[in-house]
Amino acid sequence: MVRVSASTESVPSLPQTLVAILDASDPADADFAALGHAILQDGGMATRLVAAANSPAFYRSSPCRTVDRALLTLGLDTVRDLALTAAIQQLFGQYRPRHREYLREIWRRALTTAHMGQVLATLTRYPRPEEAYLAGLLVDLGRLIRLSEDEGHYWPLLQGAGDDHELLELERAHYDRSHAELAADHLESWGLGTWIADAVRYHLAPAEQVRDAHQLVKLVNLASALGPVPGGSESSVTDAALVAAHTLFDLNEGLTRELRGRIDKDVARIAGSLGIELGDGPGLGGDEHTEDSLERRAEAALGERVRDLTEIDRLNGVLARSDSVQACSDAVRRSLFLTLGVEQSLLFLRDAGGASLSAWMEDDEAPEFTLPLLPGRSLVTDTLLDRESRRHERTADGVIPVVDQQLFRVCGSEVLWAFPLVDANEEPVGVLILGLERNQADALEARSGFIRALSREIARALSAIQPEPPRAPAPATEPGVSGEMIRETLHEAGTPLSIIQNYLGALRMKLSEDPEAQHELGLIREEIDRVGRILMRLRDPESGDRSTPTDLNATVQRVAQVFEGSLGEAHDIRLQLELAPESPVVDVPPDHLRQILTNLLTNAVEAIESGGRIGVRTMVPNGLEGRRTALLSIEDDGPGIPAEVLDAGFEPVPSTKGGGHAGVGLSIVKRLADEAGARIEVQSNEQGTRFELWLPCTPDT
Repeated sequence: MVRVSASTESVPSLPQTLVAILDASDPADADFAALGHAILQDGGMATRLVAAANSPAFYRSSPCRTVDRALLTLGLDTVRDLALTAAIQQLFGQYRPRHREYLREIWRRALTTAHMGQVLATLTRYPRPEEAYLAGLLVDLGRLIRLSEDEGHYWPLLQGAGDDHELLELERAHYDRSHAELAADHLESWGLGTWIADAVRYHLAPAEQVRDAHQLVKLVNLASALGPVPGGSESSVTDAALVAAHTLFDLNEGLTRELRGRIDKDVARIAGSLGIELGDGPGLGGDEHTEDSLERRAEAALGERVRDLTEIDRLNGVLARSDSVQACSDAVRRSLFLTLGVEQSLLFLRDAGGASLSAWMEDDEAPEFTLPLLPGRSLVTDTLLDRESRRHERTADGVIPVVDQQLFRVCGSEVLWAFPLVDANEEPVGVLILGLERNQADALEARSGFIRALSREIARALSAIQPEPPRAPAPATEPGVSGEMIRETLHEAGTPLSIIQNYLGALRMKLSEDPEAQHELGLIREEIDRVGRILMRLRDPESGDRSTPTDLNATVQRVAQVFEGSLGEAHDIRLQLELAPESPVVDVPPDHLRQILTNLLTNAVEAIESGGRIGVRTMVPNGLEGRRTALLSIEDDGPGIPAEVLDAGFEPVPSTKGGGHAGVGLSIVKRLADEAGARIEVQSNEQGTRFELWLPCTPDT
């Protein structure tokens, strides 16, 4: 489990919000946007997240001051670990919140302040409204820390204070500092910066005292003043809050009341979606028995999530120690019985050739069932081919295949529920079959997500034990580099690439109104996709579509746009394009062409000085050695290629990185050109270098 600090670990969260966060972080269909939204509804989790992201274990070069950035810094696994830690501590730790009504009040006030702060920031054109949201969400952090660490002394103070300002006086008399000052000190120590810390520190100060302060301080101060009024109606706005709105931002009474009403509706909608009883909303009535029932259901749901996740963690440990398929099968059967009460289960495993599925009973050496992996032959094979779980009920008409009838009898069940087993690389591994009574199957419908999660872990463990199906010959590697190392590297590289893709998706949504930004983000996404395809060639050298024709001019323009916005701008190098009037269509894989052009442009940048020039030219098809070919020329005005590199004839040599055109870049260009059936020539002297590639055209060009 991830640990941050005692102060953040003790901050309670509502069980409803923790359930939403754990569900949103499910690895099967995790969505960073949905996860970020869930975290932004809970001050306790937002606190843990930003504190962890700014801790020495994760801190990089600049502090994280938004939940989105903290998510990307920590990664999905760490965020899920933090949420699970919080859930376990809340359910089983020493602190069990006895004051549920007060915690709901804190949650409502924090969310109202956060939303109001963000709206006011947008209205007053503060450039970083997300900071106003985060600061508003954390205004009562000090109360939660103090309530959890010193409940015996602090609860009487909360009960005895007539209002917030009286509470500040009581706190200073008892603790020497207020809860606002306590929270601000923590936020500053976590690297959230002076302005966010000060916004929390002064959120209860009189408006006259902060009228000349930093804009973020004023925004959160007014947002706090416009928060829920204890004992007031749902959308009560005090006279003091109206005066503060006029003093700080010259807002009139009508607009102020309208903003408050809109925010209250948003908070009520969020509460309803999470099953949180606010007690004074329309039609809720505040019935204590209803509230207690909702809380108990929320705690039961949270307990169920914790139980499922800890069971998956336990099963992972057992599977990791299993050195055979039989040991894995035994571990799976025990886990299904202990957690779900499933007495009958079977594992069908794909054979090494991938043509059939087999199942063994007990310790038999030969499989009892061997099914060809063809559609329509059994619910087992259809489950794996469609990669969807299937539930079949036993019928008396005998219309299902005989093998399925046998499975019903072997399991002695009324229902067979099949789950596909697919590993982390989306490779099919087998099928998990549960034999159930009808009422048991109905009851387990609510646990189907947990069963799917178990299936993923079972597939992962089995794929590590089962022999790999035949693959294309592995590419030549350096001594000591095994196929397993390549697979591990691909798996590790896939995680940051997925995070980058998720981050780009979030940026595209945020910048949806900016066409230029959308275009540039699209270029970045294409390059990341290409990186993924390049990495996959390590596992399967024959992967990729070699038959796709490529528009030469369009590819050159696309690469040029990426170049100009990165290396070209950074090195003050001009790129001049001279493209054929009618773009040639070449019979070269798109990724090959992009990689060739990228390598040659990169080498040219490293060879020439700032302010230099690179020219790229295409020409219409010509005849060369009996083939229709198009010319792609890349020319720079650098110092030329070193003699030892020219003499090596595109073979790798030690990189000079400054002498230009060295290292393995040119050998990759030559290999890709050869694979594409292209001819490459180079001319180089002290005045510059020109590469000419004669690319085969499609037959109808």
